[in-house]
Amino acid sequence: MKKLFLFTVIILFGFLQFPLAGTGEKYKGAVTHSKEFERMKELAGDWEGTTDMGKGLVTIKATYELTSGGSAILERLFVGSPEEMVTVYYDFNGTLTMTHYCMLGNQPHMKLKNAGERYVEFILSENNHGLASLNESYMHGLKISFDGKDSITHTWVLYEEGKRKSDTVIKLSRVI
Repeated sequence: MKKLFLFTVIILFGFLQFPLAGTGEKYKGAVTHSKEFERMKELAGDWEGTTDMGKGLVTIKATYELTSGGSAILERLFVGSPEEMVTVYYDFNGTLTMTHYCMLGNQPHMKLKNAGERYVEFILSENNHGLASLNESYMHGLKISFDGKDSITHTWVLYEEGKRKSDTVIKLSRVI
């Protein structure tokens, strides 16, 4: 009985290992990214800046990290504070896309609306917006301006009850 159990465990372990063998090398480099994704990758690192969220100027920290085998960029805003938020940027069908995990408790999905040499601009995705209702408070758009190699500006567009309520500007500089 012990031999049968041991044999079964060894066989199951072998089956579990087989599908995972070599997957990292097989798919490495198989994906090409949009030029906008490649531009966003340059933000990797630590950033600090200021913003006014309606209660006066505050200092914030932000980070950008390439993750998931190079297929996603993880942005953390307001690092270490109760307002900390995460945004994941990725290419979907060749277009830079993002999901914003907001302190408002929702997860709006946005797609690239427009891009230039010095900016990328996102707008709420119509088909899969990631919200329970368009009447809740949510981030409807984002523009990231590349002001210089070590300086960027975020402009977040807040909607409430289906209408534009306000813009929040966050100026960030790379921490060297």
